[in-house]
Amino acid sequence: MTAEASLKILVVEDDVDTQANLRDLLELDGHQICAVGSLQEAIQRTGEQGFDAILLDRRLPDGMAETALSELKRQAPRAVLMIVTAFADLQSVIAALRDGADEYLLKPIDADVLRASLARVARQKRTDEALRISEEQFRSAFENAPVGMALASPEGRWLRCNSTLTSMLGYTPEQLVGSPWLAVVHPEDQSAAAALLQSLRQSQSKAGWAEIRYLHADGSPVWTLTSMALVRDAAGQPLHLLLQAQNTTELREAQQAAMQAERLAAIGQMVAGLAHESRNALQRSQACLELLELELADRPQARELVARIQRAQEHLHHLYEEVRNYAAPIQLHRSNRALDRLWRESWSDVLAAKAAQGNAAVLREELETSDLHCPVDALALEQVFRNIFENALAAAGNGATVTVRASEDRLAGRPAVRLSIRDNGPGFTPEQQRRIFEPFFTTKSQGTGLGMAIAKRIVEAHGGRISAQQAPGGGAEIVIVLPKSLP
Repeated sequence: MTAEASLKILVVEDDVDTQANLRDLLELDGHQICAVGSLQEAIQRTGEQGFDAILLDRRLPDGMAETALSELKRQAPRAVLMIVTAFADLQSVIAALRDGADEYLLKPIDADVLRASLARVARQKRTDEALRISEEQFRSAFENAPVGMALASPEGRWLRCNSTLTSMLGYTPEQLVGSPWLAVVHPEDQSAAAALLQSLRQSQSKAGWAEIRYLHADGSPVWTLTSMALVRDAAGQPLHLLLQAQNTTELREAQQAAMQAERLAAIGQMVAGLAHESRNALQRSQACLELLELELADRPQARELVARIQRAQEHLHHLYEEVRNYAAPIQLHRSNRALDRLWRESWSDVLAAKAAQGNAAVLREELETSDLHCPVDALALEQVFRNIFENALAAAGNGATVTVRASEDRLAGRPAVRLSIRDNGPGFTPEQQRRIFEPFFTTKSQGTGLGMAIAKRIVEAHGGRISAQQAPGGGAEIVIVLPKSLP
């Protein structure tokens, strides 16, 4: 008998000679034997040890075997229960099998019959062990796969997810399992995802793929290359879906950043050349305007027209500089800085500039976290705060109240700080909310409309996120989320 075929067997027999004979026979075949003489001892032993088979005499001093079958089965669910008796009738056999017995053997026990029964148990044990090892290997491969993996029902409900997928999307397994797969797909990609799922269910195609965005738990999009395979049974009926999701967010963002950098570099080069070539022309026209102003000393209306032309030239020069700064590559010089100090300094600068116009304003702070340190470029971030504060004061007018709320957040699975900057102005129109970060979009009578576009570039260069929305209760709200550590 090989080690693989060796079984752990409990013999429950009150007859000493029969018990000894069974022990000798079974140990000779290489099995491990434990022998007891009562039901109580049998129940106690099954609770302590894992048996592969139990040979149970039907009549024992403390009761009939049938009374203990359910308890033995409960304590040893993997064990094969064999009832052994010298008196068999059809009704007792049916009753024993109904109560949980697997086999019924007659005394005197035929050694060959017993060996055949135990050989079947050994084969089943090997099959169960192979299945267990296979399941463990699958579970390990599934759980430790470097890509997000999940099992779903044919209808598209999550059944099981690995840690890579839950980490990628920011959810716990409990939040996903049982819910529809489409519930975490980005709204703009749900139709494509539903079409992929439908095509797999309605055709004989085994697999398909699509570029699908998911919604991270923090609301940010997660770009993936998602493949799905429909597993069918022998009759062709769908059993479940196997889903794999490769996170391509960083790759896509890098590609978009590279394309944007190329476009901005081209714009910057063009604007730099334009500014250089036009500087001499502007200087000549400025000199001519100054001479013309002298010639028109006695004509105030004409001199006012000259002044307006000069102001237009200054605005044109400022526009060149703004575009050049917007298009120039952003080079961050980071250090660990407290964000509240930065926005207070920016507020002081903006308020000092507005004081001459008689614009009284109040800054309120709602700090829900004491740790506001982030690795940032202080000068660049102060520029972001100044742009936001200037827009808030322009929108709210005299008596403006600006509120900065700071709280803990997470960004792509990492600790982050969330800043909400609200004003008490009229808020955004739908168009303003949609286009606020577009270059050259502005509702002011003066300005280039690049302030918030530059703010967006700076925040995203820090690995953060910026958005605009209506504040609860009215007013405009700008939300900035910045990571608290470098990636």
